[in-house]
Amino acid sequence: MPRALKNINLEVGARIKRQRLAQKLTREQLASLSGYSANFIQEVERGRSGLSSESIRAFSIALKISCDYLLFGDMSEGYGYLLSKLDAIPQAKRKYVIEIIEAAIQCANTQE
Repeated sequence: MPRALKNINLEVGARIKRQRLAQKLTREQLASLSGYSANFIQEVERGRSGLSSESIRAFSIALKISCDYLLFGDMSEGYGYLLSKLDAIPQAKRKYVIEIIEAAIQCANTQE
């Protein structure tokens, strides 16, 4: 009889798979980035294996998403999206984007 899958494992696995596919990474590429095997990643994505705090950290770093997003979902999804977009900007030009973001935040805070 197959063991019951925990909801948290299914949810976290689905988030990892969704982010991996969004970034057009194979399991092998994610394995190289995270330090875990492609077989382990497959088991995690299917919800058959849970993650330790160490592996959550490794996957969040490898996928450039927050640990909060991995554990809780939509709560921090925007953060990971913004980080991935910021990483695509050449280092020399990032300061301009950060200045624009800071100005937008300041403007939004003054309009409340």
